[in-house]
Amino acid sequence: MLKVEHVQGGYEGKPIVREVSFEVQAGSFFVLLGPNGSGKSTLFKLITGVLPMTSGQVEIGGCSLSSYSAIERAKKIAVLPQEERISFDFTVEEIVHLGRYPHQKGWFKTLTVEDQAVVEEALEVTQVTRFRQTPFRALSGGEKQRVLLAKALAQEPELLFLDEPTNHLDVHHTLHILNVIKDWQKTKNMTVVAILHDLNIASLYADQIGLLKEGELVAIGDVELFKDSSLLQEVYQVDILSYAHPSLPKPQLVLASEELMASQMEKHFFESYQLTQTEEVIHIQFDQTLRTISNGVMGEGIQWANHFCNFHVNKDYNCSSPYEDVLERMKGLGIPHEKAIGMMTAVRLEDMVLLEEREGEYSFIIMVTSGTGNARDITKPIPAVMVEPIGTINTMVFIDGHLSDGALINAFMSATEAKAKALQDMQIMDPRTGTGATGTSTDSLLIATSQKGVWTPYAGSGTKIGMGIGRIVHQAITQATRKYLQRKGIH
Repeated sequence: MLKVEHVQGGYEGKPIVREVSFEVQAGSFFVLLGPNGSGKSTLFKLITGVLPMTSGQVEIGGCSLSSYSAIERAKKIAVLPQEERISFDFTVEEIVHLGRYPHQKGWFKTLTVEDQAVVEEALEVTQVTRFRQTPFRALSGGEKQRVLLAKALAQEPELLFLDEPTNHLDVHHTLHILNVIKDWQKTKNMTVVAILHDLNIASLYADQIGLLKEGELVAIGDVELFKDSSLLQEVYQVDILSYAHPSLPKPQLVLASEELMASQMEKHFFESYQLTQTEEVIHIQFDQTLRTISNGVMGEGIQWANHFCNFHVNKDYNCSSPYEDVLERMKGLGIPHEKAIGMMTAVRLEDMVLLEEREGEYSFIIMVTSGTGNARDITKPIPAVMVEPIGTINTMVFIDGHLSDGALINAFMSATEAKAKALQDMQIMDPRTGTGATGTSTDSLLIATSQKGVWTPYAGSGTKIGMGIGRIVHQAITQATRKYLQRKGIH
């Protein structure tokens, strides 16, 4: 649909854009990205003919852009610039009517029934119908932007150019407008070429992206380019990290700042938390917020938190919604649940084991409460009729280290392996089967990291940090389990 070959140009003889070439297939959504001053808007003006090129060629539909008359060009192309000044005091409806001008015939260019139907659709989908008789100048910036998009859509273009189409729009209208554009792209086979600043929005909507830096196209491809953090850092000159979107197969990006991260922790790790222990709760509160992975009742998955709670429940505890129970308990204690991880156990909290250890450059704090009454061998089937005795091993592992998401999962595995080894060494058996237990049926585990220091990509059993986790977790679970067994009079 669009072919850009060796385009070069700028202002007053000074080249801003140099030797840019790319192709956009018909019916696709292409997004041009780059920092301020990289030449994105200049490239748009060169492609659309607003600025003359010093060299290169632009083809639309297989024909040179220069071969189209003004009316032919207006039938094929609509442009929504970053800012457009309306000189006359038109109403909203009159402005959207202008989008039909290239399609009108005869000397008097009157609107047909078909023209009016297209205008009505454009007003409706951009949610500006209620402003139809409002003077354009009386609208807010966001409302004006939506009206100008309605005008562009009313042209029924084959190719739509958008220079920051979500300027002045709030989150709701940003997503709505981009959904409208995406829908027209698919249902009307409209080709979209857009300049965007928001990388995460671009990832959600683009089929293809181009990265512009200092007037040159440094990369082009699908949104998988966003997984290349080094490329993004080269283009934007900031630390950018890529993560998977939780519900879509799209990468999402976050900014990182080593200076800001370093400034958030001044105390030594062992001095950066407070422990509150009663018969009802173990509450560990850190001065800083930690990166976490957990299967706790509250705060499961990968999160950020600085409050960590292990609540005691009665041995006959039966609740239809443990999450709501934990939530109410936290509210009662004044703990902000949005920043908290919550676990539950029926074992006595006074038997908790808390260890502080160093292993090389890493500092570890381990908290364990252990009960093995419902110890399980995970390889054996569950009987049809089973009475659950009380027993849960809850483990919290706090690490002063900077772990990748993959290393967080490694650390979770290392702690789990250490738990299984501790139970094996203590000869804890599954009472149903008489075979060695690997855990209990209700274990909770937390890994929480300060995200300070040297970046750590792995934390498995073959790494220094993984072995540190394994050794200390094994030690803590062994001590806590012995306390439990002694209280039961077993050992």
